[in-house]
Amino acid sequence: MLELLTAAGCKQVPWGERADIYLVNTCTVTNIADKKSRNMIRRAIGQNPDGVVCVCGCLAQKERQKLLDELGVSAVIGTEDRCGIVRIVRDCLAGKHVNAVRDIAAAREFEALGVKTSGELTRGYIKIQEGCGNFCSYCIIPYVRGPVRSRPAESILGEARALAEGGVREVVLTGIHISSYGQDGGESLLAMLGGLAQVKGVVRIRLGSMEPPVFTEGFARALSGIKKVCPHFHVSLQSGSAGVLLRMNRKYTPGEYKGFLRNIRKYYDAPAITTDVITGFPGETEEEFLETARFVQDAGFARLHVFPYSEREGTPAAKMGGRVPPDVRKARAKQLAEMGETLLNRYRDQFAGTKQLVLFEQERGGHSYGYTDRYVRVRAAGGYAGQMKKVLLAAAHGAIMEATIIEGE
Repeated sequence: MLELLTAAGCKQVPWGERADIYLVNTCTVTNIADKKSRNMIRRAIGQNPDGVVCVCGCLAQKERQKLLDELGVSAVIGTEDRCGIVRIVRDCLAGKHVNAVRDIAAAREFEALGVKTSGELTRGYIKIQEGCGNFCSYCIIPYVRGPVRSRPAESILGEARALAEGGVREVVLTGIHISSYGQDGGESLLAMLGGLAQVKGVVRIRLGSMEPPVFTEGFARALSGIKKVCPHFHVSLQSGSAGVLLRMNRKYTPGEYKGFLRNIRKYYDAPAITTDVITGFPGETEEEFLETARFVQDAGFARLHVFPYSEREGTPAAKMGGRVPPDVRKARAKQLAEMGETLLNRYRDQFAGTKQLVLFEQERGGHSYGYTDRYVRVRAAGGYAGQMKKVLLAAAHGAIMEATIIEGE
């Protein structure tokens, strides 16, 4: 949207400097996100009460009329029709109030909003799909992002080519539910990845968050044949308790999840498997939490992202009984986060003394910083930003592994 407005003659100014147009992209994944979004909208209005304030994203999709009536914004756009931002802004500048929010449940096509530059030296992000049909009981996303819509493969490859021509070496595939890519028709995820691997200049492909059931043995085997795909997989767990997973409306059991991990490890050597966990979901007993803790310990994750449960109005979970006190949720999250630090150190330290390829992304203080294909952060003396180098890894200092460049390799 910024690029569209810039092409139409607008100039971006720093936040805090008076502007004619304010574009607020909102989130509604939690009640706290709602509050932060509303605060930002009020701040934008306060900076220039006569300016145009356009609100897009999930909060606009969910509360379109309230934002127009109660906050007095100029336009609400929602999670579709963002390509029409220039037209909408022009209508607002002409004195109109615009409600451009569509019925998201009726959306059937992917709205491509590719970017010409990622803002990073070596890594670019490509959104490959929109929407989700899983309806996990704690999640508002399916209601505000609509059904699965896959981006045409040629559009993805075109954006990858443009990014590569701009110097990007690694592309990260993102979306709401990228495991569902192709399920609404068109090329499969594997077919698209095969095409992406042929794009000149792209040396790494990194997958965003994946749902566990996609990792059948057949999928893992085929994926391992696409050598540019990094052995780094974020496989959402949420809970290691069968009872909690059932209440969450997740589509697997703990035993099935373990099977998916076995499939990955069968075809990848020491893959970095990371995950999300929610603590204190409604009804979670102490024993169910301990089941999750044991599961996490045994699974050998490379990294944990732990969140205490947060009620989201409009979801089935918000109406469930058995509320876990907030302090208990936080205490359980803290316990798992500490476990996650131990797992991270254990995973990272196994690479000390090994040779690895590192894509260096930035330089600072006489050192270059980058990541291995398994997303281990590395530091080496010298200036190598934008380059892929083979290194010898030494011991870690905090969260970073020290490295020596191996010249000639």
